[in-house]
Parts: sequence; C-alpha cells; structure tokens
Amino acid sequence: MAESVTVNEGTYDKLGIVHCGVIKGFKVTCGPEMKVLHNGDEHLFEMTGITAKREGESVTFSKD
Repeated sequence: MAESVTVNEGTYDKLGIVHCGVIKGFKVTCGPEMKVLHNGDEHLFEMTGITAKREGESVTFSKD
C-alpha cells in the first residue's frame, strides 16, 4: 500500500521518517535532495525512493 502526504508552499510533513517540504518558489525538498517543480511536474528522489508531483498550489509526495 502506497503512503502519501500533500503539502503546500511554505510547509512540510514527514513521509515515514523522511522530511518532505515545499520552500518558497516551489523548491521541493525530500531528505537531503532538492528540485524546483513547475505545475504538472513529477520527480523521483532517488536517495529516498519518494516521488513528488506538483498539482497547482500543492505537492504530493508518495512512496510505494
């Protein structure tokens, strides 16, 4: 079963033990990695195996 959390710009949450957040300008962080996401973008953070997908003003982090 997949786990997921959804966060907005300027906030963070934890997915398991990994901190996932969205910094101003939609700089998305997941553990020690960072990536800028534009609306509709999706990115796999290889160190944690967590995928981030931006939809409008929110980003959903998920792990299978």
